Amino acid sequence: MALCGNSYLAEYTSELCPRTEIVPTVVDTSIYCPLSLRRSKNIKANIGWIGTPSTWIEYMNPMVPKFIEIAGKNGARLSVMGADHNALSNPFIDFFEWKLDGEVPFLQNIDIGVMPLTDTPWARGKCGYKLIQYMACGLPVIASPIGVNCDIVEHGVNGFLAETETEWVEALNTLLSDSDLRKRMGKAGRAKIKREYSLQVYG
Repeated sequence: MALCGNSYLAEYTSELCPRTEIVPTVVDTSIYCPLSLRRSKNIKANIGWIGTPSTWIEYMNPMVPKFIEIAGKNGARLSVMGADHNALSNPFIDFFEWKLDGEVPFLQNIDIGVMPLTDTPWARGKCGYKLIQYMACGLPVIASPIGVNCDIVEHGVNGFLAETETEWVEALNTLLSDSDLRKRMGKAGRAKIKREYSLQVYG
């Protein structure tokens, strides 16, 4: 028996294993949850990313100059957890070392979660973990329309799918300029995670 995190992996595995089941990545939504008291609207918004040094180098680092430009124009910041230790410092970026007990507090103190990818077989096999983390914590998301991201993100409902640089810029500017939209999308995203990607359901 093979357990796969998404249909892309299951399609490959089903040719090798007579019984293949899809069980998506899940989180405990009693732990991954929004702050009970929302941050003040007067606090600068945070664009957030969480990951590993390798995913930072491959997917996030090429986007950083544009993200910094957008953050600067909107009075926002870029908060990053788990980046490569050689990442260049910048006045618009706050770097956080990854710690297990630091994940949820980090996620609860950002306003928009991002997941850029490049279209490769490896990326198409990803299971969208950071999107699930973001959305469980009540965040709107922006993601590349690759693999399972297209299943998790409902464009215009709980976030945006952005392929081109123009689409990324538009999505970020839209969310940074509208705190009410961020709240609505974040609420819709959390509801979806509780229904479809929670430990409580799959347990």
